[in-house]
Amino acid sequence: MLADLNKFLDLFYIPREIPQFFAKNILDLIYTINVQGTEKVPRTGGAVLVCNHTDSLDIPVQGIYFPRKVVFLGKNEIFNPQDMFVQYINSPQSPFRHLPLNVGKPILESLLQTLGERHKEQMRRWGGIPIMRNFQGNSAKDAVAYYEKIENQMVEIIRSGEILSIFPEGTRTSSGVMGPFKAMAAKVAIRANVPIIPSGISGAWNMSEPAAFLSGEAFRTKISYNIGNPIPPEQFPQASEKKAAKLLTEELEKRVYYLATSPDERNQSRRFATVL
Repeated sequence: MLADLNKFLDLFYIPREIPQFFAKNILDLIYTINVQGTEKVPRTGGAVLVCNHTDSLDIPVQGIYFPRKVVFLGKNEIFNPQDMFVQYINSPQSPFRHLPLNVGKPILESLLQTLGERHKEQMRRWGGIPIMRNFQGNSAKDAVAYYEKIENQMVEIIRSGEILSIFPEGTRTSSGVMGPFKAMAAKVAIRANVPIIPSGISGAWNMSEPAAFLSGEAFRTKISYNIGNPIPPEQFPQASEKKAAKLLTEELEKRVYYLATSPDERNQSRRFATVL
């Protein structure tokens, strides 16, 4: 029965272009979005795309207006909505723990898991990768192993020719001011030996919040997304991986800051000094 259901559901995967089309029309209806630098994006090959993180809007702006498909990391909960329902039907207060509903509980649970797997696969096809944020496991060793696995997965994705988006701040800004960058994006680009593309967004901060729509501010907002010149691997700092990632991160932080405040990306032609 479930095998037949899987074959039937295979017919209903939605191509990425369909939600992209509708989402673009919605965003264009609400906001005025200006994108610059799309001609700088390599037409083929893997790369790491970095950007400041101002609002939930940053992800759809990148995913829709960037000239190539972008792969994003996302919270595990987004990919597994069935978990909350399965947890409920197995909870002490659930009516499915008692007759007559408990008779159908295994079937319902299997159905939810099947639909959940289909949802996860659909998200993957659209360019999503689930990760567990703040994963700790049973020990520090478990946490280290998990994040090493995620890092290796990211390296494999970009080596396969995909564009992987990473927000080096690690979280959205709460003040509108760009925070310090973490070295993960640089480290992954160095390991995979692929270009890293800086970009900057401005005008989106708090513009997905209900207050922005209720006040009408969202409909008067101008959002700028500026894509800078890629930094090719041959321009990466010549140092140990840790030192090179630190230096590359510092440079990315400067470039993204300028891209978020000015479209000309100052010091674009500056090359790294060789570090011995």
